[in-house]
Amino acid sequence: MIEGGEEMASLDDLKEGLLSSERETAEQPENICATDYVRNLLTSIGRRPGYLWLALGVFLQAGQMTLIGKVSNIFGVGQAVFIRCCFLVTLIFFVKWRKAREYGLREIGIVTFFGVTDILMAFSVGAANLFIWNGDVTAIIFNIPLPSIMLAWLLFGEPMDTIDIVLVLFNGCGLIFVSEPSFLFPADGTDTGHPNAAVGYMVAFLGLSCSVSVTLCPRALSYREAEDPCLMASVAGMIGIIMSSGVSAASPQWTLPNGTEEWTVVIALGVVCVGAIYSFVKALEWENVMTVSVVLTIAILLVNIYDFTFTARKPEWPKLVGVALILGSTFALKLKDILLGCYEARGE
Repeated sequence: MIEGGEEMASLDDLKEGLLSSERETAEQPENICATDYVRNLLTSIGRRPGYLWLALGVFLQAGQMTLIGKVSNIFGVGQAVFIRCCFLVTLIFFVKWRKAREYGLREIGIVTFFGVTDILMAFSVGAANLFIWNGDVTAIIFNIPLPSIMLAWLLFGEPMDTIDIVLVLFNGCGLIFVSEPSFLFPADGTDTGHPNAAVGYMVAFLGLSCSVSVTLCPRALSYREAEDPCLMASVAGMIGIIMSSGVSAASPQWTLPNGTEEWTVVIALGVVCVGAIYSFVKALEWENVMTVSVVLTIAILLVNIYDFTFTARKPEWPKLVGVALILGSTFALKLKDILLGCYEARGE
């Protein structure tokens, strides 16, 4: 009896050990999901280079907006766009001409449309800066998440759920608070006091429509899996040189940079714009339109910080509310991706 009892106890111990192992195995995915994301964040980013291009693109886009406005005020809008396009054309020497698939008429049309809308957006930035603050211009032109993801959903079938819509709406409210447009906040004097400030806002909204188009074009070519941002940038540069030359020829203002400071601003404009458009196209090769457009709104914060630091603009409570809404919606979007990844990893 004793021996039989010992055997039964051994069997019970063995079963308990097996059950414990199964429970540990079942719990392992959840533990990995909860800790792996933080521990292997850099590895995850390395597997998704779109995030790296986005991080670079945020700073470069903010610099591009600031420099286009600055150069436009010094040399005129046409000359500012011409300078930008001269640098973009240099990327033609880095185009990878031998592709696995040749361009068809559809691809050529998309690249050409990208070039035209990119140049029109640059014109809008420069022209609007003559009437309103650069922070207002940036807030309007970069308010692209909602129209971008709506068009991407309609044209490309990219997924969009209720949470995405809510986050984008919060993001849009943040942009309104950050920009404090005079037609919504008439008492706080955020515009430059220009009598034609309304013209600046209308031009900026024209730039918004172009910005949405610029966002969708590279994504429309992402199926090629080998799109060349150098080609798209150089095409935009060639189109821009033609367009800006016509505008500059009709304008009496055409001057060469005078002094080290002006030359530095001109060269910085060209370098930053090349990096901005390159990183933008590369990001859209890897990430969807909503992710790119929402993350790039952080550039609005950077431009407004520049305005607060180096111009007469002073931060007020609407600005702080806008900052909170923009950052909150942006990080909430990322948090949603993390939670969905954990949910899928657990197999629920």
